[in-house]
Amino acid sequence: MATHHVAKIQRGPSGPRGEVRRRILEAARAAFTASGYDGTTMRQIARSAGCDSALITYYFSTKQQLFRACLDLPSDPASDVIALLAPGPSGAAERLVDYALDLYEHHLTSDAMSALMRALATDAETSQRFRAYISTEVLGPVAAAIGAGTAIAQRIEIVLSMMHGVVTMRYIVRLEPLASMPREQVRAQLAPLIQPLIDSAFNAPTF
Repeated sequence: MATHHVAKIQRGPSGPRGEVRRRILEAARAAFTASGYDGTTMRQIARSAGCDSALITYYFSTKQQLFRACLDLPSDPASDVIALLAPGPSGAAERLVDYALDLYEHHLTSDAMSALMRALATDAETSQRFRAYISTEVLGPVAAAIGAGTAIAQRIEIVLSMMHGVVTMRYIVRLEPLASMPREQVRAQLAPLIQPLIDSAFNAPTF
């Protein structure tokens, strides 16, 4: 009688760690591209990767962390921004600008981040899906951390959008003279523009 061998679906962390993790990331990138952040589920990714959804949790804990891993982000942007705002509004604009410049200068070279940033600049659908992630996982937690309502959350969104626009023009589009401008000069010109919005978000007077 012929013996039939059935391939088993990996359901635990006992498989080759690098291979399983790679399959999950490949499946997740495809799912996020096709369905967006909100439309993608862990179960859907698990089916594509050929593993149990619990294994995704084992490696990445949450969908947010999995998405961040797909983009090769070094840390949780919401936690970083909250930490930068924790000392209060004074000097917060300069801290945020330095953070944004560091993030782009140190991590933009990764293939995943570079591809994302170029897609955001040219593809409306990719931009819309990324906004869903930013709204849910960054703006929401930051606004909640400083006790902001809807109107103040909109100011926070404007601050982040301004920084995103500047760094995109500087590092992706390479618009001159911005692309060649010393970062100290970028900070000196951008920070005063966003500081009043930060002051407003903290309900502090702007002088």
